[in-house]
Amino acid sequence: MADEAAQGAGGRVATTWRMPLETTALILLGAIGFSIVGGIVNAVFTPGASAWRKLTFLGFNVVSIWHVAVLAVVVALVLALRIPFDPDARGASTARIVLLGSVVVGGVIILCALIACIGALGDNEAFVGLAWPEKIGDIMQWLGGAAVAGAVALLALRAQTLLPAPVRPAPAPAPAAPATTTTTGTAPSAAPSAPPTAPPVAPGWAADPYGRHQWRYWDGSRWTDQVADGSTQSTDPAR
Repeated sequence: MADEAAQGAGGRVATTWRMPLETTALILLGAIGFSIVGGIVNAVFTPGASAWRKLTFLGFNVVSIWHVAVLAVVVALVLALRIPFDPDARGASTARIVLLGSVVVGGVIILCALIACIGALGDNEAFVGLAWPEKIGDIMQWLGGAAVAGAVALLALRAQTLLPAPVRPAPAPAPAAPATTTTTGTAPSAAPSAPPTAPPVAPGWAADPYGRHQWRYWDGSRWTDQVADGSTQSTDPAR
């Protein structure tokens, strides 16, 4: 009973703070993306640098410890607010954007780390080129950051199952066929094959007087454009 009471209290706290915290996670994720784009632009358009050196700049600018750390915090926020509790549709769209964005950002960090490793191996310019111990150290840092970003991205991908599936509106049910009775009072039979000579008094579905469909809706004063054939509804001008 104490555990249930504690979980209920925790659920109320999570419900109160889930939206602001997940919105904060979305803002942090946007900041990471903004910084990564800036780092890529800075690396690509660095004046006077060789192509190999520009590739290494991708590692220095993108595979940053603060990028990886904040990415881990973003995913951890969503997991902490979703794992201990039952699936809740409230704020699910924000959480879904955060998780999918984390997967994309993690993939970009991994890709830039691999490209930077290639750049470090190919950067052999005299005087300004990287020495092998420096190359090995940089490659180890980039691969380590890529490994953490990959693990976080996999967690974000797996965490999609914590969110309820989007609810889609169900299609409107097909109109029930109006039953008719014979003059002898037997059980209801199928709708008449010939259209009625006069419209019904009360609003409802009736046989299409124009003969183009099985049913047409009478709104009490006129025949509407709403028609049906079996379980399929459509529109057809009443004329």
